[in-house]
Amino acid sequence: MKYMTPSEAATKRDQAAELMRRLGRDDEAERFERMGLGEYAETKGAQLLENPTRRRTKAMAREPGRAALSETLDQIADGLEEALDPELTREELVGKLKELADIASGEDADEEKEEDEDDED
Repeated sequence: MKYMTPSEAATKRDQAAELMRRLGRDDEAERFERMGLGEYAETKGAQLLENPTRRRTKAMAREPGRAALSETLDQIADGLEEALDPELTREELVGKLKELADIASGEDADEEKEEDEDDED
């Protein structure tokens, strides 16, 4: 199914009426002018979208800002520096790498620790 916004339907309906007037078919032009937007969309095999702007804003995801990305990169750099410590045990190194993976994926390591503690209780 095709979709039309109210502004698209209004523009196309007005263009159709104007074309009919140029062709000398005033009755057809008046018929188009009397049509509601939903009715015009139906004649074209389309469905009229009620609130297209609200639909669009819901679909858009908010991306992190430059400051947030810079902070994340700083956290990763610091974590990598700590992970390269040759005195770390294997378990400590694995823990550091998991923390870095969480930071890179956008998850908060502190929140996960709290959830793990809650699960243990």
